[in-house]
Amino acid sequence: MKLFRKRVLGTALLGLCAAGSAQGALILSDAFDGTWADFANPASARGWVVDVLAAADGTRTVYMSGYLYDGEGNPFWVTASPLVGEFAHGASGDLYSFSGGTFNGPSSEVPERHAFGTVSIDFQSCSEATIAVAPAAGTGLSPVSWTVSPGQTLVDGSLTSCVYTRKFTGCPAGTTAGAEPRSCILSGSITRDLTLTNDTTWILEGLVTVGGDNRDSATVTIEPGTLITGSGDSADYLYVNPGSKLYANGTPTAPVIFTSPRDGRLGETPAPGDWGGVVLSGNAPDNKCPSAPYDCRSEFNPDLRYGGNDPHDSSGALRYVQSRYAGYVFTEGREVNSFTFQGVGDGTVLEHLQAYRGRDDGFEWFGGTVRAKYLVSYEGGDDAFDWDEGWSGKVQFAFARWGDAALALGDDNGFESSNQADDHDALPRAIPSWSNVTLIGNGSGGGNGLHLKEGTGGHLSNILVTNFNKGGKACLAVDHAATVALIGGELTLDHAWLDCATNFLDGGAGAPGAAKALFDDGSGNGSGNPRLDGFQPAAGSPLANGGLVTDGFFTAAPYIGAFRDANDDWTAGWTHGIRR
Repeated sequence: MKLFRKRVLGTALLGLCAAGSAQGALILSDAFDGTWADFANPASARGWVVDVLAAADGTRTVYMSGYLYDGEGNPFWVTASPLVGEFAHGASGDLYSFSGGTFNGPSSEVPERHAFGTVSIDFQSCSEATIAVAPAAGTGLSPVSWTVSPGQTLVDGSLTSCVYTRKFTGCPAGTTAGAEPRSCILSGSITRDLTLTNDTTWILEGLVTVGGDNRDSATVTIEPGTLITGSGDSADYLYVNPGSKLYANGTPTAPVIFTSPRDGRLGETPAPGDWGGVVLSGNAPDNKCPSAPYDCRSEFNPDLRYGGNDPHDSSGALRYVQSRYAGYVFTEGREVNSFTFQGVGDGTVLEHLQAYRGRDDGFEWFGGTVRAKYLVSYEGGDDAFDWDEGWSGKVQFAFARWGDAALALGDDNGFESSNQADDHDALPRAIPSWSNVTLIGNGSGGGNGLHLKEGTGGHLSNILVTNFNKGGKACLAVDHAATVALIGGELTLDHAWLDCATNFLDGGAGAPGAAKALFDDGSGNGSGNPRLDGFQPAAGSPLANGGLVTDGFFTAAPYIGAFRDANDDWTAGWTHGIRR
């Protein structure tokens, strides 16, 4: 089989279509692009050119082209282009040959396409795939298959852009095989160190805990590009107990993905609440259990405890992680968030995390001191960023956008900010620091952009709030006397820009005029049209004049909002479903 140049391939395959996929581990991307050949038999030089193209909805088209030989030894060109789901590791579809015309240079003659049979390709890893051709009965040719490897490995012996370096060989001890190929089920409690490898689709079955409560501690490590789903039959969620750790270190091109079992499948539609979410619990302070035995309990499962007296506790690290379609509802008011942090200390690393279409909050903090950078809450069903129980961490670069009302995904506040519901002056006080935040409502539904209540403090700067226009709601709302008492001290708002039908809303008794007072007390605050191009500032936007944050955790970013300008999109590449 003769190799065919990729330059011609892109032109040749326009308009072709086919279908079929193999579901399971290993997510196809342009890292698999190139020539794949039977290099174990160099005399035959049999190979194909493969080009994986991703659409905005996550589907992939796998373009293939190559030469076959007829019974007389004459070569002829064949192509296929099956459409597959986002998480398919293989594809099969109709194969076509051509006659007449040319794809090389200008010509008005279009080649004639002929159905030839079918072809399938199944990727085992970055370095191995199986291709099989089944010619149609009328061709008189016999089926043929090859084990192929990518030609690009011959350059330097490596594939640095591809993270799938091994073949699936079976499920490790303590797990069971799933119904899908290359899948393993996680259930019960993980009490030994475990690596979730990216050659496997991992299925959460019910509540899966990592370690016990500061006993039988374990560390779970998740490789880049790994897919973890719910089972579809129960409240599936991952809960890391105090004393244990989760290291999910994805990359910009290979994020770790937690999602619905229906996600990424052709013909199936995932929905918010299809599974639970990711929960980290630690030994950092919480004002609901400020002293020993530090017995704070999860709102969605009172059997699970968190909290302590170590502000620098570590629960591991999450980098480049997506949580899609989370938020399983146990009962009303008892839902798991896309990401939940309970008593998590600032020894934990949180960077580049996306909550996508969760049924409950995108991110919620219950006490603790953990810090984060680059958070995205997209088209969620409840609050984007919610804190309670004395959380005093820091966040820089956060973006939230609500889905159009017609999508009926639900929506609520940008910030839902509380010190503690039962004791507004509980200590330690919630005094988080936020900088460079963009909150975009959908224009008709939802709650308030910033809702500060129940005694929360906080130092908020460089924040854009726009399009929270539901009647009775506002860009900025302040509730409760304990919150008002902190204005100008432990509660500040600087370099904020508001653009809502109603910019200020007071919470009644104890807070008359408080929202406007907080705004007026700060420096560099303004209102009006922010002049956005999508979610980024357009040329001439007033958001270019932000404050320079001097805190050591924060990167110097003297502009309002999460993005400097139209050329600054730190969400590109590693997130899912963002409309640009």
